Amino acid sequence: MRTSKLATALFLSLFIPIANAEDMAFLLNSTPTERAASQTRFMKTKLNLSQDEVTKIQEINREYAEKIEPVLKGSGISFLKMRDIKAILEQKDDALRSVLTPGQFDVYTNAKDELKQTLQQDLEHRSPL
Repeated sequence: MRTSKLATALFLSLFIPIANAEDMAFLLNSTPTERAASQTRFMKTKLNLSQDEVTKIQEINREYAEKIEPVLKGSGISFLKMRDIKAILEQKDDALRSVLTPGQFDVYTNAKDELKQTLQQDLEHRSPL
């Protein structure tokens, strides 16, 4: 019985990174600037940011989109790429905490799936470069 549970867990863990990589494929055809701009627009609206906050958030989004770029477009294994991207996004969250109020950060955290959907829609429906 224990072997069966372990085998099932191992089997599932092999496919979860692939699904995440496929979900994020739309990012490969975008630039860090496009991704940062989309994220900033979403956050400005969703979090009711002041102009000063928008400026700071825009810079954070740009900085971390650029940090993710070589990982995203690198030739590494999807699982390792997703792990590296997750670590960068955790650093980004720390940077955002320094700008956002606790309430804004909670809204942002709870809206990450919505942000991903908006980002995907923005990037898939943008004009070709």
